[in-house]
Amino acid sequence: MKMLLFGAALLCFISPACAASLTVSIADAGAAPGNTVMIPIKLQGADNIGSMDIVLAYDSSVLQATGVEAGDLGKNAFIESGTKTPGKVVIALADASGINGDGSVVLVSFLMKGEAGSSSPLTFEEVSVHNLDLVEVLPTVRGGSLAVSETSPAGGYADSCLLLLAVLGLATFVTR
Repeated sequence: MKMLLFGAALLCFISPACAASLTVSIADAGAAPGNTVMIPIKLQGADNIGSMDIVLAYDSSVLQATGVEAGDLGKNAFIESGTKTPGKVVIALADASGINGDGSVVLVSFLMKGEAGSSSPLTFEEVSVHNLDLVEVLPTVRGGSLAVSETSPAGGYADSCLLLLAVLGLATFVTR
């Protein structure tokens, strides 16, 4: 019995996977039909991440992936991506200096092609992470969703700012 317990304890220490506290996530967002929105894939608790492979799934009747670019944490990484397959975004990245900290590693661009009121889940089908020593890191993964809204949240704010500037300009003209 002692040998069995010793063996189990030993396996915990020599396990090939590292149980770090890394979280890979996408937040919920929304935009108006016809707009393009950039959605960050965020890391929390990144510690010397050397490579990542990500497959992100979405509803191709609502969204169309148009591109992937580096986020703040991925600025030094070599990034390859594919958006040609409807409903999937494939991302591979490697960083020889290691990715550390919290923030966006990549930004995925989506064209909102669905009608207002529709939405698409953004689901991680695969997330494979390795540190600089090539040890697998097992992340916590959290997907999100992207909703097609009547108006873009940013557009509503921008319209309000333009209206305010117009009123201030008119007030300045009238008082002179």
